[in-house]
Amino acid sequence: MPSSYHIREKGNSRRGKAVLREKPMKREYDFSKAERGKFYHPGATFSFPVYLEPDINDFMSKVADEKKVEVQDLVNEWLRASMNMVRSIR
Repeated sequence: MPSSYHIREKGNSRRGKAVLREKPMKREYDFSKAERGKFYHPGATFSFPVYLEPDINDFMSKVADEKKVEVQDLVNEWLRASMNMVRSIR
């Protein structure tokens, strides 16, 4: 029986439908020639991805286009404004 994994359908924020893989995973992989730490960067920082719902993304994209800024910059600006508002009422 082929392996499957789940992806999200566009506009569906919940679990997507199963998709058949092209090739099933091997039972074992040979890491004897692997290089330990090849992709490790001690000073690297990780940013959590944020996935916007389609209606929010559409709205933010339109506003960002009007302001001629990137969606990421606009979202950060709005979140900072919300954070400042929350801080001010504490």
